[in-house]
Amino acid sequence: MSDALPGTALPGFRGSLLFGCLRGERIVRVELDGRRVIRQEALFEGEYGRIRAVAEGPDGSIYFTTSNRDGRGRPGPEDDRILRLAP
Repeated sequence: MSDALPGTALPGFRGSLLFGCLRGERIVRVELDGRRVIRQEALFEGEYGRIRAVAEGPDGSIYFTTSNRDGRGRPGPEDDRILRLAP
C-alpha cells in the first residue's frame, strides 16, 4: 500500500508516492504534479533485498520493511528488518 506523503520530515518527497518492490528489490518513487507523473526513480536498488512495504510514520520519516526470509530472497544476519529513512 502506498500513500501520498505530506513530506513533513522529508520535504523533497512531498507530492510523491513510494512503492516497495519485492521482485525488483527497490523502492520506486513516483513524483506527481497533481494527476501527472513528472518523474520516476529507483531508491536503494539491490541494497536491502526484497522491500515489502513503505509507510510514513507519525514523525514524518519514511519506514520500510524487508522480506528476505520467506524462501525467495537472500537473507543476511540482520534480515528481516524495519528501516527508517530520515533527513
